[in-house]
Amino acid sequence: MATSTLTQRPNQTAFTGPGNTIRAEGTSHHGASSEASARGAAIYSQSWLLTIYDWWVLGIVSTYAWACSVPKYTLPWFQQNLRKGQHLDIGVGTGYYLAKSDLTGVQVTLADLNQDALDATKNRLAGEGKVKAEETRTLLHDITRPLPDSCPKFNSMSLYYLLHCMPGPVPAKTAVFSHLKHNLTADGVISGASILGKDVRHNLFGRVIMGFGNWNGMFDNRADNAAEFDEALREHFYEVETQVRGAIFLWKASKPKV
Repeated sequence: MATSTLTQRPNQTAFTGPGNTIRAEGTSHHGASSEASARGAAIYSQSWLLTIYDWWVLGIVSTYAWACSVPKYTLPWFQQNLRKGQHLDIGVGTGYYLAKSDLTGVQVTLADLNQDALDATKNRLAGEGKVKAEETRTLLHDITRPLPDSCPKFNSMSLYYLLHCMPGPVPAKTAVFSHLKHNLTADGVISGASILGKDVRHNLFGRVIMGFGNWNGMFDNRADNAAEFDEALREHFYEVETQVRGAIFLWKASKPKV
């Protein structure tokens, strides 16, 4: 099935079925609705980065800079909070977490600012026999804006290694929960992982990566801290569980306050 791209008015965007890409009004080719968001998203248009992302970011950097092994901590956290039914993966990267998980009975929707990342993830899931390309929905969207009205309620959502890339202080980042919670089922769960910049101890390698990431616009997380993230989650959800592993904040929330 061919993939189509639709441009419709905000809050009137309709899912037209699996295999389609939906572009919200106001997005550019890369879905950027702000200069800061565009800089972060544009990085993932570089094919070489997508090629080495799993090895470098999820392997070397996560283990030795952030002191949080993805196979040991972050991946199991993702898998434990993946539900059958509708799942929304926001800020898809290369699709690593989905590709390493059992997707039986899961209808996958991918949401990202970057079309290249969406295409790479959809193709990876199809190539590894996880989900047929025509059965994967992709949403070209700025997650700081509410999801289209016709999006389904999701049984689970994931935001892994995304919040530290979003511009602004913690309250600006966590404002996304004020609308995402309305797209979560009553018994659904939303989870994620993010790199903290404050109140954690960074080793030399971590300080170098932090400095470079914040300098080039890939990160905006020098002030990101677990206490503010935890407080924001509790503002929007009745049940919240968080933990810090090295420099990584792992979180999950359920029972949205709507």
